[in-house]
Amino acid sequence: MTIDITKMIEPAKAVLAPAGGTLGEGWAAVLGDRIAAWRLRNAAALQIQVNRELQKMGLRVDRSRIPERYAIAWFEEATKQDEPEIQALFARLLARAAAGDPAAADRRLVEIVGRLTPMDAQVLRWLFDLAGPPPRHPQIAEWEAWKAAKASFGEPATLSIEHVVVLGIFERQFSFRQEGGLSSWHTVEAGYPVGRLADEISGNMTIVPDLSASAIGLSLYAACFGEPSAKAGIG
Repeated sequence: MTIDITKMIEPAKAVLAPAGGTLGEGWAAVLGDRIAAWRLRNAAALQIQVNRELQKMGLRVDRSRIPERYAIAWFEEATKQDEPEIQALFARLLARAAAGDPAAADRRLVEIVGRLTPMDAQVLRWLFDLAGPPPRHPQIAEWEAWKAAKASFGEPATLSIEHVVVLGIFERQFSFRQEGGLSSWHTVEAGYPVGRLADEISGNMTIVPDLSASAIGLSLYAACFGEPSAKAGIG
């Protein structure tokens, strides 16, 4: 079964028609029909991607699982995208939401995906693979991520790492790391001066920022990169 993404939002469009028509006339005077035509082309490309995703994953569609609020939010953001990498993520969200995948049905992900660039999407998938995808909790030292991203994708990738932190997909956490010297409390001899011990411990410990996947980041991974949820209709 396929999804017609234009028919999917007809109930919401009918409600919004009066306000949308007035707004459309105002913009038409400035930009003509170029934006409308551009978004229609994007919708056509998305139509292909959504149905391809459904067939590839063997998902069963239940249109009633897509609330109007999700449908209009998805259509509004998705048709602003003309980059295939981002269209693919939007297609995956809609296909899995229609199949009943609870992670994909979170409309907060629609906004996040709409703010990604193709480089962001590439680095994000790479970052999850590097840190360890769920169910393992993905975490990596930030300096390692920056160094490896720059080596793999070039300087622009460092901006993408910063962006996924700004979007809340990954978050910074700080941990203490031992750099050298004392290896454990068991190496301390009896009678060792407490003051000197404290100095040595503080001198051998550093605070290191780690990048750790947030709860919304794990949800995004499940919706866009992981296998469909067991709750999704498959078959």
